[in-house]
Amino acid sequence: MSEHQPGTETDSADETLVAYLDGELNADEQVRVERRLADDPAFRARLAQLQRAWDLLDALDRAEADEDFARSTVEMVAVKAADDVQSARKKSHFRQAWLYALGGSAVTVSLVAGYLLVSRWADRPNRELVRDLPVIERVDEYRNAESVEFLRELHQEGLFAEEVDNGL
Repeated sequence: MSEHQPGTETDSADETLVAYLDGELNADEQVRVERRLADDPAFRARLAQLQRAWDLLDALDRAEADEDFARSTVEMVAVKAADDVQSARKKSHFRQAWLYALGGSAVTVSLVAGYLLVSRWADRPNRELVRDLPVIERVDEYRNAESVEFLRELHQEGLFAEEVDNGL
């Protein structure tokens, strides 16, 4: 007896033979199967195996399902369906929570980035004033200087270095 491999050509042949045994083939298919049976000894042997299996199944007593069996089966199906619905709801809620969190994060990042960009742009004139503050604080003194060249010479002498260090 050969091994039966699912998903092979044997599978398709078995389906055809089962349909032949059950009388489910149309006239053309039935003629094709009967020709192959006449020509292919392996195909005939497989039909004989399946026919013996059918005969053994016919010899078995048929079990009758009682009312309790039917009721318990329906109850199990109902419980499984309820579990599936509950699981789908949980997945939906979880997915929805992730979408809200992701959307909230995107909004937060956008707000922070916008604030930083606007505050940096709006604060630019103030940064210039802070940078120029030492000059602004002494503008009256600088007006009394004879020239800018005079101030540069004083700076090269290191006169302003102490005042800047003390001011920080």
